[in-house]
Amino acid sequence: MKKIITFLTILMLSCAGIFAQEVDGDIPDGASFVFDGFENGNYWIWAGFDWHQYGDFCYASGANISREWASEGSHSLEMTIDEMPPDAKKAGIWFYDGTNDMSGSKYIVMDFYNPEDITYYIDIAIQATSGWNWCDLGSFALPKGEHHVVLSMEKFTERLYDVKRVLIYNNTAGAYPKDAHFFVDNIRLIK
Repeated sequence: MKKIITFLTILMLSCAGIFAQEVDGDIPDGASFVFDGFENGNYWIWAGFDWHQYGDFCYASGANISREWASEGSHSLEMTIDEMPPDAKKAGIWFYDGTNDMSGSKYIVMDFYNPEDITYYIDIAIQATSGWNWCDLGSFALPKGEHHVVLSMEKFTERLYDVKRVLIYNNTAGAYPKDAHFFVDNIRLIK
């Protein structure tokens, strides 16, 4: 757990002003496979129910299947965030835990919907192998509306045979005056 906390702290500090990944870029050619379309249950959790023992920095409050919006099928994952005071450390973290062989994947593509008047700053990472090898796939600004993001996995090919965790990390500065949320759907791998 301490390795995760250390990684996330470094990630939060290093990514605060660097969100260079574009949203809505071209989707590369290649065979596409749905990794999670949220049609067969929920395998995601939010870091919040046990993370407060490390300090009040995680304001994620839920990871729930939703019918409010979907880009594929009829369900998506709604990621909720508690109201935050202006002096709060800004973080919301959601995980998919499971052992997956993503060998041969060059890209991961995710569809997002942000219904709020807030621009979220998102980082995507994977944790691979039992050695806790964290692989930062990229960071991006998520403005209001429907968007997709394409993240390269090519520099981590030697670790993709044993992916244990996919992480979505919200590193948004500024207070949320109310509970907030955004959605992800149609997470797919392109080989």
